[in-house]
Amino acid sequence: MEKIYVGVNEDILGSYLGEDVYSVGGNMIVPSNTIITDYILKKLVDFRIDKIFIYNSNPVHGDEYLSNEKLNQDQKKYIEDVNVAKQMLQDLASGKKLDFSKAEDISEHIYSKINDCGSLMDCVNSVRIADSYTYSHLVNVSVYSMLLGKWLGFGKKQLKEIVMAGLLHDVGKARIPEEILNKKGALTDCEYEIMKRHTVYGYEIVKGIKGISMDIKRAVIMHHEKEDGTGYPFGIKGSQKNLYSKIVTVSDIFDAITSERVYRGRQTPFTAFKELENVGFETVDPKIMMALFTNMPSYYVGSKVKLKNGEIGEVVYVPNQCAYAPVIRVNEDFVDFSKEKEELIKEFL
Repeated sequence: MEKIYVGVNEDILGSYLGEDVYSVGGNMIVPSNTIITDYILKKLVDFRIDKIFIYNSNPVHGDEYLSNEKLNQDQKKYIEDVNVAKQMLQDLASGKKLDFSKAEDISEHIYSKINDCGSLMDCVNSVRIADSYTYSHLVNVSVYSMLLGKWLGFGKKQLKEIVMAGLLHDVGKARIPEEILNKKGALTDCEYEIMKRHTVYGYEIVKGIKGISMDIKRAVIMHHEKEDGTGYPFGIKGSQKNLYSKIVTVSDIFDAITSERVYRGRQTPFTAFKELENVGFETVDPKIMMALFTNMPSYYVGSKVKLKNGEIGEVVYVPNQCAYAPVIRVNEDFVDFSKEKEELIKEFL
């Protein structure tokens, strides 16, 4: 994919950076593959960057790219949050300390949408940024964790902390070698043991930072612990996990299944509901899983989907007692997934 050298002006809005941009002092300003929004353009101008490399086409998968003109304000802000998360982790990977102010900016924005969660879910479902899973995952888990906290009846202080717990849960991945983090295929036993260390690395990163509560720190280190004690890093049971870590566990699994990964395509939320039910109460807290099953499906009613046979349908109903079995309207017909033996949806549109 060819890169072109261009001046920094409004003509580059909606383009993707072709390489990392650094300040005169050698600090990274904006990482490569970042979409240039108004916020990013202002940042480049403020640092007196005159020219940059951009891609002459869009480094994204298929036709999922949304030009800057087609993005609404919430989508633009979501992209900015993902880009800030990306820079936060890349700074950590380069040996710097966690810039907690960046995490606060992202979490404050997410919490500000507590009464307009539909717009956040639209961003999570519709915006795809090239090579961004590790970074968008932090933002998405933060959004899902806030939703779960809201459905469970938490107050403002707890909700803000849950947002932060979701955002920081995987910061330890900044210390995992990139060849392991982005490997296309199954990890070897040795690689998996290295990957598992991200929970401990994450705790080491956040433990000394003022403003991060112990509940958040416990979520960072415990989000891969399972209810039956077969998780890591300690192998503790659910009775020893705090509530924040239980919420982040469910959010983490749900986003991992429904996101594009280097080794497989994104799965539908209904597949995620089914897989969560399959791992069941041995892995996640039943109260939190049921909060997800009862409330999350409403965000997908009205969504357009493409079936595996090529037909286009619309989600018209999702039963609370069977969240993975929606009813899809195709033309004048209705397909009840509770009566089907396999997943028929290819993708959400």
